[in-house]
Amino acid sequence: MALSWGDLPAGRVLRLAGVDSRIDANVMELLLDPLPETGPAVVTYTATDGDSASGVVESILRELETLAIGLFPAWLPGGERLSGPGGGGVAAARILATSLASGTRHFAPFLADLAARAIQHGGPLVPGQRVPTGRSFPAESRAAGLARVIASTFGRESAALVVYVPERPASREETFLVAGCEWLAHRSGMGIWLVGPELSRVETFHLEVPSAVRRLAEEMTAPPPIATAGVPPIAGRPHAGSAVERAMEAALAERAWAHGRTWNQMYHSKDPLFVMIRTDLMWVPEKCVVELDGPEHETPAQMERDRIRDRHLERDGFTVLRFTNQQVMSDLGAVLRHIEEFLRGRRLGMNEGAG
Repeated sequence: MALSWGDLPAGRVLRLAGVDSRIDANVMELLLDPLPETGPAVVTYTATDGDSASGVVESILRELETLAIGLFPAWLPGGERLSGPGGGGVAAARILATSLASGTRHFAPFLADLAARAIQHGGPLVPGQRVPTGRSFPAESRAAGLARVIASTFGRESAALVVYVPERPASREETFLVAGCEWLAHRSGMGIWLVGPELSRVETFHLEVPSAVRRLAEEMTAPPPIATAGVPPIAGRPHAGSAVERAMEAALAERAWAHGRTWNQMYHSKDPLFVMIRTDLMWVPEKCVVELDGPEHETPAQMERDRIRDRHLERDGFTVLRFTNQQVMSDLGAVLRHIEEFLRGRRLGMNEGAG
């Protein structure tokens, strides 16, 4: 990989390799968070056993639909003004989606149905939750439609799916997995990139992993936890799938002192050997970073990664404030007071220095 995901072919199934298998997942985690500035919008999926190629396809499509509904309204301009599952909101969502499709490559009936289902659900989906039922579309339409929705959400021309294969499947399941992924790549136009053991009939593409990424991956003694499906956050917005980030933003929006904040932005460290960092919440002039930690941050691998990230941010003059999801949801007032106190103190120092 010449440091650009755009160099990988779309519409094909590839196996990505290039480092010791023990740290493959760590390497991919570092390469994809934050989402690279060039190339396709990349989402992840952990392969599960399927009893047929069509079963593999259906499993992936269900997860992609869950992600797409969770990303609403980012992919539908004007959708943020719609609320409630009532008929008016649903009808308005359909009209907006149809209007958007008229000037784009989106398939209007599918996009309108997806928007209506998002309104009917009334909020982002949580992991493992099934999508609301809607019209029955052929798998071909769903595959192509979901690829376009995911790509447009992140302002990219195309989308790709990284499929984690935890261990070498039995011959029969391997055949189903590869056949299902090949069908999906062909019908959706997505690149399907497998990470894990070698598989029959799958070409291996050797990644040229940056030395900084390899070094950090080797420092992490255990692979990160991998969800069934995952989508990166959208720069400038709270993560669509995080109730904690959404609750924090709703509270900050009502407070004048919280001006200047930015969500899920990439930060380029002054250390040329370090990779880019995606921060949860940041005030750049005040050099304040706020990280909101879910249960996954309690794992040894993630704690190690957090320590490494914080060290580089602190070297660049930032202060990192970490709060657990539990702290935010149970005592948001105390969390906000802590952040406010820090920002006011830092701003006072900045003003005195300017004088």
